Amino acid sequence: MANSDLTPTEPLHPLLVEGVKARRARPAFPDVAPDVAKAMFEEMQANPSRMPEVVVVEAIEVAGAAGPLHARLYRPGVSAAAPLIVYFHGGGFVLGSYDTHDRNARRLAIATGAIVVSVNYRLAPEHPFPAAPDDADAALADLSARAEGLGADPDRVFVAGDSAGATLAIAAVLPGIGERGRQPAGLIAFYPVTDMTAIGVGESYRAFGDGNVGLSTADMLWFRGLYAPDPDQWNDPRCSPLAADVADLAGLPPTLIVTAAYDVLAQDGALFAARLATAGVTVTYRHVQGVNHGFIGVPTPPPGTIAAYEAVAEWMERVG
Repeated sequence: MANSDLTPTEPLHPLLVEGVKARRARPAFPDVAPDVAKAMFEEMQANPSRMPEVVVVEAIEVAGAAGPLHARLYRPGVSAAAPLIVYFHGGGFVLGSYDTHDRNARRLAIATGAIVVSVNYRLAPEHPFPAAPDDADAALADLSARAEGLGADPDRVFVAGDSAGATLAIAAVLPGIGERGRQPAGLIAFYPVTDMTAIGVGESYRAFGDGNVGLSTADMLWFRGLYAPDPDQWNDPRCSPLAADVADLAGLPPTLIVTAAYDVLAQDGALFAARLATAGVTVTYRHVQGVNHGFIGVPTPPPGTIAAYEAVAEWMERVG
């Protein structure tokens, strides 16, 4: 993937510009204590009046690496053997929950007809690396085994996530991790973090690292410092999927990677898509113009957001 392919060709959509202005009116995450940032993020994302309607939303528990985890199940309708999507939210491995990403899970369920289970994995700094990928692996294994009991097709289990959650979804399908058994039918990664060693480096960070369009280099450095404080951890493939051997990546399921034109993580996603292609993985890569980091979860979706969910639905039908 040539760097020039990442150059935006459309302006940031006005609906997303308003969101950037609202975010910049608040303190930056690195300027407050982690517990304050967590509460601030929950408040920022709360907007129940604009949540898409699904038929069933229920609280469940799933297995984690150190005990049960809270999760939320979304059922878009009454249908036999629907696909199952195991979803991990974003938030830099420090922030977020199924509440902050409620809209994402609902949209996924509605667009794809899948049962979606959004998992509250353990967060840093209370639980630094590798707690989160360990939880992701355990949750995926548990839900894959329970798919039929949840009313889903056990042959059509997908794993998905956005940002940090996308990194966890990737980690959960890396070989040699856990005792999951067979791979899911597919992996869906929205703007993943794939190289912890290169924060602040490369075209996307140079273009957008100042935070004027959203996620900043300072944010990413703060997240990394709380999540993986030991630099030796950054080359672990569960932390930086780009560090995985090509031979190991060859065993990954069909993968959809979606990146945003105005995002410091655009290059992370593009490079990982190229690495998967080199490994022989069936990979679909979509670089969405006119949008920034977090665009799949904004309250009022611009065309790029709608198109991204439509692309997920079409891709799932094609691969599984």
